[in-house]
Amino acid sequence: MAERCQYKSLPLRDFPPLGVVRRLRISHEQRRQDRGGVPAPGRPSRYREGDWVRVKEAAEIRATLDAKDCHRGLWFTGSQWSFCGGVYQVERVVRRMVDDHYRVRRLSGTVALAGATCHGADGTQGCGLDCALLFRDEWVEPAAAPAPADRPAALRATVRSLDEIRATLDGRGRLHGVPFQPGMERHAGEGFAAHEVSHRSLAWWQRPVGGRWFTLTGLRCDGTPMAATGCDRQCALLWHESWLHLSGSPQR
Repeated sequence: MAERCQYKSLPLRDFPPLGVVRRLRISHEQRRQDRGGVPAPGRPSRYREGDWVRVKEAAEIRATLDAKDCHRGLWFTGSQWSFCGGVYQVERVVRRMVDDHYRVRRLSGTVALAGATCHGADGTQGCGLDCALLFRDEWVEPAAAPAPADRPAALRATVRSLDEIRATLDGRGRLHGVPFQPGMERHAGEGFAAHEVSHRSLAWWQRPVGGRWFTLTGLRCDGTPMAATGCDRQCALLWHESWLHLSGSPQR
């Protein structure tokens, strides 16, 4: 059965000539995977899911990086610097993932942190898809849990019934090319804070499609669609407006 992975089927229209590259790359990596298999999961992190950690200061992290701002091949991205000094909870131990070139990659000693995404600490960075950032064990250290912070009012969303959602999908279980992933159905009827996806840095050959898409606080891909290979990337799940009952005001 074909994998239904939203990261491989984003709500974007790719225009030629460059627009064909992404689809060709996905096909190429699938063929490579079929021929050679996938790597074994990497070594676990020294931290466990639920642990609290502090992201080290910028100077400490720079001391671990090479000339390309990488450590053992993993890039410390521009968005990550804004999290230096902050305290976050380990959300996922990342041992294997689909990388930005759609290749299944083995990772060791790496975690994703709750709330640490490509949006940056102030919410103004990244492309708008809220991708989880990855942190090597060398970039964080143990910390005490912080005092709970007040959260601003946000747009609220209740996931519609499965019958309502299925009525919007085509024969492949997709809407505007985006799959309603396995695992998403368990959230039918549940309510969450919602954040509208606002693309800020798309390539010139890409355009958003399908109207309004949202991410829901606390809901990230658990790797279910990639069960055959394993993926701990923790991508934000995308929800179309027709799959949700929306209420309240957008978060400011």
